[in-house]
Amino acid sequence: MQIIFLNFQKYYKKKYGDGVNEFWITNNTQENPCLVVLVNKEMANLTYFPDEESLGFQSVGCQTNQKNDYCIFYTNTPEEEIEIRRDSIISVDKAFEAAKKFFL
Repeated sequence: MQIIFLNFQKYYKKKYGDGVNEFWITNNTQENPCLVVLVNKEMANLTYFPDEESLGFQSVGCQTNQKNDYCIFYTNTPEEEIEIRRDSIISVDKAFEAAKKFFL
Protein backbone atom coordinates (compact mmCIF):
# COMPACT_ATOMS: atom_id res chain seq x y z
CA MET A 1 0.00 0.00 0.00
CA GLN A 2 2.76 2.44 0.89
CA ILE A 3 4.40 2.11 -2.55
CA ILE A 4 1.09 2.70 -4.33
CA PHE A 5 0.40 5.77 -2.20
CA LEU A 6 3.87 7.17 -2.88
CA ASN A 7 3.26 6.76 -6.61
CA PHE A 8 -0.03 8.62 -6.26
CA GLN A 9 1.72 11.42 -4.34
CA LYS A 10 4.12 11.70 -7.25
CA TYR A 11 1.40 12.03 -9.89
CA TYR A 12 -1.66 13.62 -8.26
CA LYS A 13 -0.51 17.16 -9.06
CA LYS A 14 0.11 16.35 -12.72
CA LYS A 15 -2.38 18.21 -14.89
CA TYR A 16 -3.11 18.36 -18.59
CA GLY A 17 -4.58 20.89 -20.98
CA ASP A 18 -6.09 23.68 -18.95
CA GLY A 19 -5.11 22.22 -15.54
CA VAL A 20 -7.22 19.06 -15.49
CA ASN A 21 -6.81 15.37 -14.67
CA GLU A 22 -8.74 12.26 -13.62
CA PHE A 23 -7.60 9.48 -11.28
CA TRP A 24 -9.20 6.08 -10.72
CA ILE A 25 -7.79 4.68 -7.48
CA THR A 26 -8.23 1.13 -6.21
CA ASN A 27 -6.54 -1.00 -3.58
CA ASN A 28 -4.14 -3.63 -4.87
CA THR A 29 -5.51 -5.38 -7.96
CA GLN A 30 -9.20 -5.14 -7.01
CA GLU A 31 -11.57 -3.08 -9.15
CA ASN A 32 -13.63 -2.12 -6.09
CA PRO A 33 -13.75 -0.27 -3.87
CA CYS A 34 -12.76 2.56 -6.19
CA LEU A 35 -12.22 6.27 -5.64
CA VAL A 36 -12.44 8.58 -8.67
CA VAL A 37 -10.80 11.99 -8.36
CA LEU A 38 -11.59 14.63 -10.99
CA VAL A 39 -9.38 17.72 -10.93
CA ASN A 40 -9.91 21.10 -12.58
CA LYS A 41 -7.24 23.59 -11.52
CA GLU A 42 -7.65 23.84 -7.71
CA MET A 43 -11.12 22.26 -7.63
CA ALA A 44 -11.85 18.56 -7.29
CA ASN A 45 -14.71 16.10 -7.16
CA LEU A 46 -14.64 12.66 -5.57
CA THR A 47 -16.84 9.70 -6.37
CA TYR A 48 -16.55 6.57 -4.25
CA PHE A 49 -17.78 3.21 -5.57
CA PRO A 50 -17.85 0.62 -2.76
CA ASP A 51 -18.80 -2.21 -5.14
CA GLU A 52 -19.66 -2.97 -8.74
CA GLU A 53 -23.42 -2.46 -8.33
CA SER A 54 -23.21 0.88 -6.51
CA LEU A 55 -24.10 4.18 -8.20
CA GLY A 56 -21.42 5.77 -6.02
CA PHE A 57 -21.18 8.52 -3.45
CA GLN A 58 -19.95 12.03 -4.28
CA SER A 59 -18.04 14.52 -2.22
CA VAL A 60 -19.98 17.28 -0.52
CA GLY A 61 -18.63 20.79 -0.90
CA CYS A 62 -19.94 24.24 -0.29
CA GLN A 63 -19.30 26.25 -3.45
CA THR A 64 -22.32 28.49 -3.57
CA ASN A 65 -23.18 31.97 -4.85
CA GLN A 66 -21.67 31.20 -8.25
CA LYS A 67 -23.04 32.17 -11.67
CA ASN A 68 -24.25 28.65 -12.42
CA ASP A 69 -24.98 25.47 -10.49
CA TYR A 70 -22.44 23.38 -12.41
CA CYS A 71 -18.71 23.34 -13.01
CA ILE A 72 -16.98 21.69 -15.95
CA PHE A 73 -14.63 18.77 -15.32
CA TYR A 74 -13.08 16.38 -17.81
CA THR A 75 -13.22 12.62 -18.08
CA ASN A 76 -11.31 10.14 -20.25
CA THR A 77 -9.49 12.93 -22.15
CA PRO A 78 -8.64 16.60 -21.47
CA GLU A 79 -11.39 17.50 -23.97
CA GLU A 80 -14.35 15.32 -22.88
CA GLU A 81 -16.45 17.59 -20.66
CA ILE A 82 -18.82 16.59 -17.89
CA GLU A 83 -20.80 18.86 -15.59
CA ILE A 84 -20.49 18.44 -11.83
CA ARG A 85 -22.81 20.20 -9.40
CA ARG A 86 -20.98 22.91 -7.49
CA ASP A 87 -22.21 21.52 -4.17
CA SER A 88 -20.09 18.41 -4.89
CA ILE A 89 -16.83 20.31 -5.41
CA ILE A 90 -14.02 20.40 -2.87
CA SER A 91 -10.45 21.66 -2.97
CA VAL A 92 -7.69 19.57 -4.52
CA ASP A 93 -6.00 19.47 -1.10
CA LYS A 94 -9.12 17.99 0.54
CA ALA A 95 -9.40 15.47 -2.30
CA PHE A 96 -5.78 14.44 -1.76
CA GLU A 97 -6.40 14.00 1.97
CA ALA A 98 -9.42 11.78 1.22
CA ALA A 99 -7.36 9.73 -1.23
CA LYS A 100 -4.65 9.36 1.40
CA LYS A 101 -7.23 7.97 3.87
CA PHE A 102 -8.53 5.66 1.15
CA PHE A 103 -5.10 4.02 0.95
CA LEU A 104 -4.67 3.58 4.70
